[in-house]
Amino acid sequence: MRNVFSLLVFVLFYNVAFSQIETYPKGGYANLQGVLEKTPCSDFNVEIERRSKGKIKMVAGNDYQLNPIDKSVKKKFLKNELYAYSDGDSLLLNCKKYEIQFWYSMIEAENDDYFLFRAGLPSNFERYGLEASNLPYMFGGIIAGISAAKRALIRLPYILDKEKDEVYIVSEENILEYIGDNQGLKEQFANELEKGDVDTLMRYLTEWVNSSK
Repeated sequence: MRNVFSLLVFVLFYNVAFSQIETYPKGGYANLQGVLEKTPCSDFNVEIERRSKGKIKMVAGNDYQLNPIDKSVKKKFLKNELYAYSDGDSLLLNCKKYEIQFWYSMIEAENDDYFLFRAGLPSNFERYGLEASNLPYMFGGIIAGISAAKRALIRLPYILDKEKDEVYIVSEENILEYIGDNQGLKEQFANELEKGDVDTLMRYLTEWVNSSK
């Protein structure tokens, strides 16, 4: 009986692990619809590079870069045209489509309605309802009085609305629009001392997304 129980536990663990790995089949995705339908448009081979802080400081951009292994795939295509890429485990979103600099960010959590990720400052402040004069007072003041190189390293919380195909910045000013229906999280957040801290915001957003599955 013990052996049967152990076998069942192993099978359950294997199925959970496998389902996590195969959430999005390996390959490139042409658009959001392809991601949602889990239908890659291509299965070319690429190298996923975690970009160094030095490289980001020098030329800005997000944390992940795709480098072609197949000669038929152009780096320009990977940087500017491909919508997303999965290695069978992680899903990387090309932020250029949403005017959040360039290269890719990793999806950190999702439910039926949203993808959650962090990425650099937007290239188009107006699109995200931001004014440069207000930035120094947001997110715990991390943007105030720093060099352009250090500003390139800043990462902010974003959610992608799957139905609308729109991305929104989440800050201490609007987070309750998302987590507010979860009374427990709402009460916990009210007691936070550093409500604008990006890690704090991401923690609450991750809990909210996971609880809404």
